[in-house]
Amino acid sequence: MVISKKEPPKTEIKVKGKSIEQIDQFVYLGQLITTDDKVTNKEVLDKVGMQKLELLQLIQKRKLAYYGHIRRHCSIQKRVVEGKVEGKRGRGRKRQSWLANIQETSKLRLSVTCEAALDRERWRRMTAHFGDGTAQR
Repeated sequence: MVISKKEPPKTEIKVKGKSIEQIDQFVYLGQLITTDDKVTNKEVLDKVGMQKLELLQLIQKRKLAYYGHIRRHCSIQKRVVEGKVEGKRGRGRKRQSWLANIQETSKLRLSVTCEAALDRERWRRMTAHFGDGTAQR
């Protein structure tokens, strides 16, 4: 059985009453980007010269740095991360929290991360070597 996929209908986008033209391809940083391209994760990582593990470690390191930043400031982000939602959660996926993810990533108790993040220099020292096996505790 062969199924042909029709091109999706183009949606007219207007900004302040003016229509914006839709395009099928464009050049970004010297690379031709098209809607037909099917690029694997491996190809993307090869182009930027990274391994999957390196990318994951970079994301986790930046997440820890951001956690330290929001922990030191009184902001809406801090209230969202530390807040609790009233009510019951429906069936399905297990409840997850950003703080639990920070605890799992840093491999430290939450009380230690909360206290350490308040001191910028201490937090930077603790997270500076994250992922290379020489992180300080």
